[in-house]
Amino acid sequence: MCAYTWQMSEPQQSRSTRPSIRIEGEHEIGNGWLYTFTVEWANAAPTDHELTLSWVDQEHLVRGTVTPSALAQIAAQIEAEHFGAQAMPARCDVSILRRRIPGFDERVRGR
Repeated sequence: MCAYTWQMSEPQQSRSTRPSIRIEGEHEIGNGWLYTFTVEWANAAPTDHELTLSWVDQEHLVRGTVTPSALAQIAAQIEAEHFGAQAMPARCDVSILRRRIPGFDERVRGR
């Protein structure tokens, strides 16, 4: 579901330059949830994105201890920090992020 095939290195960002994530909508789908969100970039125009989260990934990552919407917020933040404004895909699934971003699971659990 993500339109990329490469990995970019994690940019070194201060807290003041980190992108800000604003969840716009949450919709139940057949196997989980679809989130629409806007990323406010420090040095670029805002961009709109979609993120899907399956029940399986939600259970694997947080064992139900965090709401799906909070997990989507965290996942979108990690995604934005990893890819940056120029390379962040418009649509993605958390399972893809788990495979493409090194240490994704641990980073989610650490937040």
